[in-house]
Amino acid sequence: MRAIVSFVLLLSIHSFAAFVAVLETVSIDKAITPAECRFLTDELRAQAGAALPSYMNYTIMTRENINVMLPPGKSIEDCEGSCIAETGRNIAADYVAQARVGRFEDRLTLTVELYATGTGNLIGSFTAMQTTAVDLWNSIKADAKSMFAKVQNVMPAPAAAAEKPQSEWETSPLKNGDVEPRDPSKPFVKKYIKDPRDGRTYKVVVIGKKAWMAENLRYDAPGSECHSSDDAACRLYGRYYTWAQALNIDPNCNSKTCAVKKSMFIKGICPAGWHIPSIIEWQNLSKYVQGKAKGNASLVLKSDYGWKKNNGTNESRFNAVPAGFRFGSGNFMDLGKTARFWSTADLGAVEAVSWEVTDDFNNAGLTYHEDYKVNELSVRCVSDE
Repeated sequence: MRAIVSFVLLLSIHSFAAFVAVLETVSIDKAITPAECRFLTDELRAQAGAALPSYMNYTIMTRENINVMLPPGKSIEDCEGSCIAETGRNIAADYVAQARVGRFEDRLTLTVELYATGTGNLIGSFTAMQTTAVDLWNSIKADAKSMFAKVQNVMPAPAAAAEKPQSEWETSPLKNGDVEPRDPSKPFVKKYIKDPRDGRTYKVVVIGKKAWMAENLRYDAPGSECHSSDDAACRLYGRYYTWAQALNIDPNCNSKTCAVKKSMFIKGICPAGWHIPSIIEWQNLSKYVQGKAKGNASLVLKSDYGWKKNNGTNESRFNAVPAGFRFGSGNFMDLGKTARFWSTADLGAVEAVSWEVTDDFNNAGLTYHEDYKVNELSVRCVSDE
């Protein structure tokens, strides 16, 4: 019985999915070569994987994951301390580690630090002073696994702890009255929700009087895809869905007109209590943001990382990440350039309405777009309440 209880407790502790990033090793004043830096990084990443296996719901981000997700112009070499944690947040990691190599007289020095990105707290570190890069590699092999193991004793930042106003965006109506503010007598919406189907959590933002997911849906519906079939990329960009997948209807509806039920809400693949936004809900959100943003609608909607031209301010907390989309032919397009989301509106046999934020027009905000139903776009869910 004790063994069973211990197993259940272990599962409950690790029921969340955590992403761990190991940034490239920094060589101060060219203490070691770029090739040696890369080798030390690979060993540090291997030790992270040994300490935090995938069956405990840890994902060790690859070098390719990290390079794609880093904001343009971000210089890891200039980062120390809390800046490392900030970089981890920018690439959607829960924990981030980095090694730095320098010189002290005729010896090589090694400092490795591990941070929880949610709090910025240093949760583990070790140092070494050696003669060669090979000796530093041995130090990493000796000490890194126990450092990463400390993650297992750190509970993630309490996702749904705070229930308080998100920002002025949820309380100030448009001057023209198109969207009413939230009823102040109603309880505040939680800042996070958990999808009971898979345990994934999502940030929530209230804009106007509606609660929206502030992250793209990651629910693994049959046929949906991560960018380049990379599970770690799902953490940042969410999954991609055809129109029929998003609405959870017959796949043949991607190539013919279907009698979609004209109910108040079309749940689609959203969690219970949430639904795929209608064209009216997207229009209301667009109008509300345009009225509040004073000519900078796209900037306040866009995430503050990941855009190839101009990152946004994310003042609205909608956090539109530039996930691009996937053609029905299978090619991923416009990563870093476009955020595009499905609506429930059908335009006939092969097209439906989507809404998008692009890098081209900072003042445009959310705009109407017509997409082929077989294209795979992001999904944002909106609350039924």
